[in-house]
Amino acid sequence: MADTNHPDVAVVGRTDVARLHRKRRVLRYIPGFLLILAMFIVGKLVFPDPRATLLDVGGYRLAWVEVLLVTAAIIAMAEQIKVSEPGVNNIVEVLLMGAIAVVQIVLFALGAAKAGGLTMFANTEFLLLTIINVAQTVVAFQINAATLMRTIASN
Repeated sequence: MADTNHPDVAVVGRTDVARLHRKRRVLRYIPGFLLILAMFIVGKLVFPDPRATLLDVGGYRLAWVEVLLVTAAIIAMAEQIKVSEPGVNNIVEVLLMGAIAVVQIVLFALGAAKAGGLTMFANTEFLLLTIINVAQTVVAFQINAATLMRTIASN
């Protein structure tokens, strides 16, 4: 039993929890790869050479695009965890992830076709980011479906 007479005890009411939950739910709908896409665009504008060294740690030189690819892989895993709640249908989150993947595919195709100023997307780095995004979207869809099927089967 908690000591509520102590001055350092924090009492969290249901309205506080509900407010935090609503705030977290809104952020939940923002796909992580939207941030990766923005970081790619900023990186292309700041660093003309994708192999330009960003960090030199103990003799290991990391280019900005390598840091971005590692960040994309971590975001992809976090996105998969986001949709793995048992009993919760996270299909909206998965569809939004897929929408960003489609945007990336279209940007790559338009860049490859040299359409109006989109040539920055016609490179191996952006193709790899797109592949990571498509793969994580497919896996997230399967995870969401599997957790829902387990929930339905257990009821």
